[in-house]
Amino acid sequence: MPTLHWIGKDKVINHHMDVPFKVLEHSYGFDNGTQTEQETNSGNKIIHGDNLEALKALLPEYEGKVKCIYIDPPYNTGNENWVYNDNVNEPKLKKWLGQVVGKEAEDLTRHDKWLCMIYPRLKLLQKLLAEDGALVISIGYQEVFNLMPVIKELFASKQIACVTVQTSGGKPSGSFNYQHEYLIFIVPNDFEANPMNFTGGKDRTPWEGLTLATFDKTQRPNQTYPIFVNLEDSNLAGIGESLQERIKNGTYRGELNDYGYDFNEAPEGTAAIWPITSKGKECVWRLSPNRFLSDWEKGYIKISPNRQKDSLNKYSIQYLPEGVIKKIEKGVLKVNGKDTNSPTLTFGENKTVGSDIPTIWLEKEFYSVKGTTLLNDIFSKKIFNYPKPLPLINEILRALTSQDDIILDSFAGSASTAHATLDLNLEDGGNRKFILVEMEDYAESVTAERVRMVINGYSDQEGTGGNFDFYELGQPMFLEDGNLNELVGIEKIRQYVYYTETKSVMNYELEVMSEKTSPNSSLITYNSYLGTHNDTAYYFNYEQDEITTLDHAFLATMKTKAEQYVIYADNCLLTKDFMTKHHIIFKKIPRDITRF
Repeated sequence: MPTLHWIGKDKVINHHMDVPFKVLEHSYGFDNGTQTEQETNSGNKIIHGDNLEALKALLPEYEGKVKCIYIDPPYNTGNENWVYNDNVNEPKLKKWLGQVVGKEAEDLTRHDKWLCMIYPRLKLLQKLLAEDGALVISIGYQEVFNLMPVIKELFASKQIACVTVQTSGGKPSGSFNYQHEYLIFIVPNDFEANPMNFTGGKDRTPWEGLTLATFDKTQRPNQTYPIFVNLEDSNLAGIGESLQERIKNGTYRGELNDYGYDFNEAPEGTAAIWPITSKGKECVWRLSPNRFLSDWEKGYIKISPNRQKDSLNKYSIQYLPEGVIKKIEKGVLKVNGKDTNSPTLTFGENKTVGSDIPTIWLEKEFYSVKGTTLLNDIFSKKIFNYPKPLPLINEILRALTSQDDIILDSFAGSASTAHATLDLNLEDGGNRKFILVEMEDYAESVTAERVRMVINGYSDQEGTGGNFDFYELGQPMFLEDGNLNELVGIEKIRQYVYYTETKSVMNYELEVMSEKTSPNSSLITYNSYLGTHNDTAYYFNYEQDEITTLDHAFLATMKTKAEQYVIYADNCLLTKDFMTKHHIIFKKIPRDITRF
């Protein structure tokens, strides 16, 4: 598969591995209008800090668990004057990346720098995304053609679609008037969208018209045939020969284009229905004759009186598309029964079939100015440039999420994603959780403040209710010399080690074993047991001011039985034969603690 190469790619392709792991430090909680020192444990998080480091900090708790990721990275228009500030450990590249991007230093390498910025972030987002999750990226024309090959490289097994969104009446540039931006959707191959408001919403019927207006009889003569309907009971009486059959058996010898639809060839007591549009244009049916008859027997065809009084067709013919049939087979769309007089399936109140996401969005509610107007209304002044319009994010989340999903936005800006999440929860009674990451100084004054105001209510808008916790990026897990940074706290160290071993969250609570009085030792010693995963028990024998040893005395303190034991300590006095016999794996602190 073709891949995109750019200056610095070889240095950043694994840069996400070199990013230091930092812990999240809780600043405050906000619970239904009240700010507290305690964590709300709501699952809603706002994190202030570099988003590359923040994404890595989220891995122990959220790897493979985020159902929907939406990001709105810098468009790299040349006007932002941003600087790539990731700590890439290569002197020449670091100097180059540290230069201002944009018109002040325009040499077109800003596109290379942008790709150096986005690539490691996409790698970490990939780790956080659930197997059945969706990633959506807002992007402008400046980088969309660079981003697409990178997306295809990283997400080759996924379904990738580019949606065009009209965002303004136009912004002239050169000889062109740019009116749009893009949404890149990365979803599973078997992805099925939820109903979207601007595509028909929850009342969308599973039935679609059988006429195919984009082709005519010259192109598809096999799909040009009459359908005969009984006038007495509006049931199928049969079908006539297709144009292709008539040419083959010699009943029609003229030019394809000259063939006329004969409404008078219907048998007595029936009406002939031909493929014509609502405007009277001749076209073709979507199904071949054999497929039509087969689908009729299965209940996938619906015949009803034509409401268009001036139409030559007395009846309307509808069918169930392949996507709907799959939903029926999977049990997603439940069938109530069959029509009284025909095999046609009935759906009753349960007629929602979801929504195929259109690739062109032209709703005026999605214009960028709508986002600016709303934010100005919330804050009673202009404080942020080009916030994403709330209806746009609403529709993305409506299409992609269920009521208990986790939603991540690592370029949070003015918190439109959190606002949309809270609104959608209020709308359908859901319990979706949002995680926002914002590196700029306005993370508190704009990002978090907007969420507070949405929860409490603003202007004449009633509050949604809700809560969140605000975090700062804290200390790194490891010091520059490779030793553990004890300032992060023993509990976070234990959680980190357990995650590196199991890729799961530790749920065994820290327990004080004894208090020491020696002036040269730590005051408290803790239990070493981290937990058991897949029949392996994990122990972390660590004390802040003392050298720990894996020996028979330590084994005597272990109470958990397992098929295998992984034990961390500073030293080991057990023989290799003994450890092999008892299924013990020793790992030395800090050397054998995995960095990721």
